Amino acid sequence: MLAGNQFSQIAWVVDDLDSAVKQWQETTGIGPFFVGAHIGGMVTDARYRGRPVELDLSGAIAHAGSVQIELIQPHGTGPSPFREVYAEGEGGLHHVQAFVEDIEAKCRNYEEHGFEVVMTGSVAGQTPVAYVDTRPLIGCMTELMGQQGPAAQMFSAVAAIAADWDGSDPIRDMTTLMG
Repeated sequence: MLAGNQFSQIAWVVDDLDSAVKQWQETTGIGPFFVGAHIGGMVTDARYRGRPVELDLSGAIAHAGSVQIELIQPHGTGPSPFREVYAEGEGGLHHVQAFVEDIEAKCRNYEEHGFEVVMTGSVAGQTPVAYVDTRPLIGCMTELMGQQGPAAQMFSAVAAIAADWDGSDPIRDMTTLMG
């Protein structure tokens, strides 16, 4: 079960996803990593700073104990919460993520405390998601995600697979989680 209101993921922007996944896996031993190319289209109805935006990014997820690790490679220089923090060719810590019951209420709470919601959308049209610029407070953004739908199901599947992982097949195709 995914816990709400607790940070359950730490995400980094990387310049080269394949190299980053390989280095993370070889260095930390965590895995398996599930990798997806050009998956930004999974985020529908995305609005970045009030304007519609299409995301183009590749990503990978794995688990280190109960914490999910996400690596994100934005493609191009188009506006996004990722390019707002890191220019093309740069990378580093980008966000922590929490599953929440009521995204709109959580966004209002952040706004009431002086933090700006920079992007909203939904994953596969079913799981709401928002990015809040919490860099002044914690040094990175905060991603809020609904507790239901395909994204939450995929994250739970990765956690279950990681819990029983025997070290084989350390880099896998993300689409195997969706079907």
